[in-house]
Amino acid sequence: MVRFIVGITGGSGVGKTTLINQLYKEFDGKVSTFSLDNYYLPKEEQAKDENGVINFDLPTALHAENLERDINLLMKGEQIEQPIYGFNNPSSKKAVQYIEPRELLIVEGLYVMYYPFLRKSLDYSVYLTVDKTLQLERRLKRDMTERNYKREDIIYQWNNHVMPSYDAHVRPFKQESNLIITNNEKFDDNIHILMAKIHEKLDQPE
Repeated sequence: MVRFIVGITGGSGVGKTTLINQLYKEFDGKVSTFSLDNYYLPKEEQAKDENGVINFDLPTALHAENLERDINLLMKGEQIEQPIYGFNNPSSKKAVQYIEPRELLIVEGLYVMYYPFLRKSLDYSVYLTVDKTLQLERRLKRDMTERNYKREDIIYQWNNHVMPSYDAHVRPFKQESNLIITNNEKFDDNIHILMAKIHEKLDQPE
């Protein structure tokens, strides 16, 4: 049964996955992750910009109803089946994964704080921030190696989709988060506050 729900958000390339991996090491066997990345609508249902390029960096790019349904099931202690989104990788086979409601449930993604139903479900929220130059470098490396995007396409998305959407739909929730962690060369000392908070909750007798 889920005992503590932590939301992890911030812009693209801030290190959400890296932080989650550290939490898995710290709380071995007690963690499950609910990723918003697996709820993208099909390409034919996505909005396009004035140049006809699909804009995946909008809250409307995700299937909000499925998000709400599945987070509610996990909170009730039920297992969910989640399709794994392959992004722009043609070699990625369609697959599903099963998520068990473990003691620590991590909800991660750009719009964790944007959707009211997700925001209300959180017991604690973490906002990751990073130097903008480093953030773009990480985005370039990830999208070129893992998602088969060309450099010029990534730069176009960054300037026309990623940053405008971040400024409009992600950054406004920064000050509403319980904790802000900076992740430039490494996570700042606030990561220890997060670890201590989770230990405090999970170490309590049920």
